[in-house]
Amino acid sequence: MELFAVWTDVSGQEEADQFYRCVKEKTKGLHISKRGFRLTFKHNDGRAAWVCRGNENHVDFQQWLPQISDLLAMGLADFIMDTRERIIVEEMISKACSVMDEHEVEKVNRICMPLLFNGDLDQPGLRERRRTTLANGLKQDLEEVHFFHLEGIMNFRIRQYKQELHELVEYALDEFWMDRQYEEFMGLLKYFVFFQEAKVPLVHLIHKGLHEFQVLDAALNVLPVQKDEQVVVEMPGLELEMDIEDMIVSTLISISPEKVMLHTRTPDLPIISTIRQIFEDKVQLCHHCPECEVLRSGLLTGLDASDLGNYNNC
Repeated sequence: MELFAVWTDVSGQEEADQFYRCVKEKTKGLHISKRGFRLTFKHNDGRAAWVCRGNENHVDFQQWLPQISDLLAMGLADFIMDTRERIIVEEMISKACSVMDEHEVEKVNRICMPLLFNGDLDQPGLRERRRTTLANGLKQDLEEVHFFHLEGIMNFRIRQYKQELHELVEYALDEFWMDRQYEEFMGLLKYFVFFQEAKVPLVHLIHKGLHEFQVLDAALNVLPVQKDEQVVVEMPGLELEMDIEDMIVSTLISISPEKVMLHTRTPDLPIISTIRQIFEDKVQLCHHCPECEVLRSGLLTGLDASDLGNYNNC
């Protein structure tokens, strides 16, 4: 007697082979024929199908029936995630971003796809949990419907699985808008820094590691790092108070130097890139001047400028 039948539209032999493998691998080595079940695969005219038959008089039939639906559901879940999931998500993104231009939609896709295939670092195993959700939904469909077109099930059922994909797309959209706001904020800061009148000719910015910095004036006197995240940005005829998370950025904007000599061993860190992006050609990167080791080591206290050599020319 036929227990289950699932068929799907395939684009060619390769996709049909994948449909075959996804289910076959789940039953490999289980010898289900000895339990009274037989799975048959068919491929013809752009359609591939799995048919499961069972002998209800077999002694193992009742015990193995739930396991057979489990195996088939997991195989179908693998096939959907391998061949259909990306398309589903791209359609969701296209619908959610209908008022965006093509370049913006592509940005959302670039944020979303790594999450789709690799998961979120804050939520390890996200993809496997989504696979379990999908398999559970498909198992329920097998037990309720028994015979179905896979695309029809994808369109009208497996709602919980689709909800998880929707949440992934919403997360990517949130990331996109946060990136957009960051880019706009960075652009505004660059604009103010460009027009802001210089208050001092030079500061030395010593990068001690991560977000820790020391600021010195041209005479190598230590300057205080801004503790308040709010900074007043002044331009001719305009004064704005802005919230800036990086204290070193707010400090430099408040000091308003004409030139920043930046000493760091890790120029590729995001905070260093941020400083260079905002202050642009005002920043000069110093890689290996003789004074850097002394400055980074925190031994500046008790030394005067003569101990450091001709630091301002490094």
